[in-house]
Amino acid sequence: MHQESEEARSGLFVKTFGCQMNEYDSEKVATLLSSDFRTVEDPKDAEVVFINTCSVRQKGEQKAFSLLGTLKDLKRSNPALVIGVGGCVAQQEGEAIIQRNPDVDFVVGTHNLSLVPSLVRGARSGLRRQVAVDYRDEWEDLPDAFLPQEGGDNPLYSVRALVSIQRGCNKRCSFCVVPTTRGPEVSRLSEEIVREAALKVRLGAKEVVLLGQTVNSYGRDLSPRVSFDALLRKLSEIEGLKRIRFTSPHPADVKPGFIKLYGEMPQLCRHIHLPLQSGSDRILKLMNRNYRKQRFLEIVDQLKTACPDIALTSDIIVGFPTETRADFEETLDVMKQVEFASSFSFKYSVRPNTTAKEDFSEADLVDDAEAGMRLQELQAIQSNLSERINRAKVGKTLEVLVEGRNKKLSSLMRGRIPENTLTELQGGSPEPGELVLARIDRASPHGLKGTIVSSEAIDGPRK
Repeated sequence: MHQESEEARSGLFVKTFGCQMNEYDSEKVATLLSSDFRTVEDPKDAEVVFINTCSVRQKGEQKAFSLLGTLKDLKRSNPALVIGVGGCVAQQEGEAIIQRNPDVDFVVGTHNLSLVPSLVRGARSGLRRQVAVDYRDEWEDLPDAFLPQEGGDNPLYSVRALVSIQRGCNKRCSFCVVPTTRGPEVSRLSEEIVREAALKVRLGAKEVVLLGQTVNSYGRDLSPRVSFDALLRKLSEIEGLKRIRFTSPHPADVKPGFIKLYGEMPQLCRHIHLPLQSGSDRILKLMNRNYRKQRFLEIVDQLKTACPDIALTSDIIVGFPTETRADFEETLDVMKQVEFASSFSFKYSVRPNTTAKEDFSEADLVDDAEAGMRLQELQAIQSNLSERINRAKVGKTLEVLVEGRNKKLSSLMRGRIPENTLTELQGGSPEPGELVLARIDRASPHGLKGTIVSSEAIDGPRK
């Protein structure tokens, strides 16, 4: 795009809270608005601010409302500024967001992203307090406007492409609000998924990350059914696609055919994010997780047999209602047995429209200070595990997919090894999208540092 037309377009600032599904939705919004707006890094440079919210944890919701509060002065100095709120909190709260924050011009739900351009136009023409949170089927022939355009300006785009394969969830975990905010599970047609992935690869992506609440239950609602295994095989045929990842599978839906792929499909990264949530069978039952500790450990053993170098990461909730010290120690025991490369861990947060909120009283909640201490203990153990796993890679030469420059130190590039560990790179002059070989020199709990020893492109991931 020419500099003149780039400057002529108005500024769009997008702030995303929450999971990669929200990141994907933010990409959609930026793409839908790309003919009239260019993305900017500072809301002060924007004519439109879009905040994509997450309601999985109370902390994320609070951050979003805190940001809305800071935008008040910006709105006062620029009354023409359009502020929109999307995501799960928007779906959950609707009109209440505008009542709480009168500077918000529109609220759009998780099923209504195709309406964002018209909501923005309406706000710019003086129409305020617009709310669109009804459930719509926007995947009935996915609008091409959601997809990046070849030869065009593709905002928020990178060599690591996000591709959603389903929305919603049927699992009904007692702590989770997603079935309410994103609705029941709906799978996209495999042809649409392959088309989007292939397009993004043609535009420069080398890695595709498949998104869904429970990706390995994909295709059960399609007629005829298409298994997640079959979808992965179709994607592996895309020319130029070097790596395939996905998040997140559900342990209850892990089948032998799925595990077998780790020993057969070179594009499938040797990494899996498998949410544990708790190592206590009693707590897992209360969470309505539909598997138990022993089954989880069996899956881990089978994965390590199929792919000995596989890195396992996870999600863990600390302080679920009625969790005892003994329950918590069972979680720590599973962590040590599995040796997670990393984990996302959080204190339990009471969420609206969940069965846990209805089933447990105030007396059942774990004391906040005690939950905080448990979280710190768990995270200290995870830090030691992560550091030990990463230090074992020092001295090895590993494949790294270069993603871009280090945000804090622009002289260094950054990328990821197949196990998904962030790696800082020095030496050479690689471009984003290149697969390089790097000797690992240093390690920390948070990542690796290496020196590029070969900047020549590699045909396919090294196993």
